Amino acid sequence: MRWWLALSSSLLWGQGGRYWDSLFSWRSETVVYGEAPSIFGGTQTLRATFYFPEADGATQRPIIVLLFGGAYISGSRNDADITHIAKYFAVRGYVTATIDYRTGLTQPTATEWIRASIRAMHDLKAFIRYLKRTVVEQNNPYGIDTNRIYVGGSSAGAFTALHAAFLTSNEELAQIPQADTSYVTAQGGIEGNSGNAGYSSRFTAVFSLSGGILSTQWIHPNKVSAVIAMHGTGDATVPYKRGLLPLIFLPAEGGYNIDSVAAERGLYHALFSWVGAGHVPYGTQQSVNPTYMKDVEEFLRYHFYQWNHRFSTTLSEAKALPEENVYQVWTIDGRYVGEAAIKNLPPGIWVLCHPIGGCRRVHRF
Repeated sequence: MRWWLALSSSLLWGQGGRYWDSLFSWRSETVVYGEAPSIFGGTQTLRATFYFPEADGATQRPIIVLLFGGAYISGSRNDADITHIAKYFAVRGYVTATIDYRTGLTQPTATEWIRASIRAMHDLKAFIRYLKRTVVEQNNPYGIDTNRIYVGGSSAGAFTALHAAFLTSNEELAQIPQADTSYVTAQGGIEGNSGNAGYSSRFTAVFSLSGGILSTQWIHPNKVSAVIAMHGTGDATVPYKRGLLPLIFLPAEGGYNIDSVAAERGLYHALFSWVGAGHVPYGTQQSVNPTYMKDVEEFLRYHFYQWNHRFSTTLSEAKALPEENVYQVWTIDGRYVGEAAIKNLPPGIWVLCHPIGGCRRVHRF
């Protein structure tokens, strides 16, 4: 323990300034970004609410896109949990956006739930294309850097983001027995037809809050090279590892499995596990739990900052971390405290980084 006490008394590096500290107030603006057929008939107009750092002159800012939860049945871009996160990062210099996507199920079955997920994914992809379209056709009115688009969400919103990141073909979707690939084809294929055709829907990194994916076999660094996840180990709605979604009995994989496969395949990755916690412990559509939300703020703040600074030029080259190596050790709030092997870490939550750029979170008991 002596090495730890000595290093803790003299921090060697620390974050600060833009993308870390609260430097601005925020303002919001709501826009229409697309439209798509509603399962209830007619056409649904798709809107997004942007949150900007007020009086900020920067013109090449990363953008964080947030998607609400609600099992594809309910939810709104104005939900308390995601708007809290949007404002938290806007005052630190990011542009953030909470977006509409179509909700509703015709019946509570696994096949219809996947169809709803595909519709949501199509709407998200249309928004990513909208961002790129505004840069090209409107002289970048939102002051964003389309090489730094970070997409994620809560629960079903995280499912949507993960599928937009890693589900890239009907052939992949056909691996899921309950999926209806003919429906996807009829809806415009994997890209969908919710608007802004002619632009790429690819983005830089994905994050999951209490979410999951239908198959971790789709995860590959050539699609999205960075994925981070936060998940409660006692989640009975979305499995922490692998299990069935309730009511529809659809197999899905959660944060632990996503992180394990990302590590194996060389993505930048990290997992924050709330031991014993259930589904979305950080808040709901109506309110926010300050204790758990603080974890979300600090975990996302750390990794977004890394994506913008230390690892921004080597993100695609990040490798999995060998267990036997000595790592650079950081606290969850971003303080560097030295180098150590995992076995020598004292109890606590640590972020371990290898010089080649890979990072992960470790909880020592």
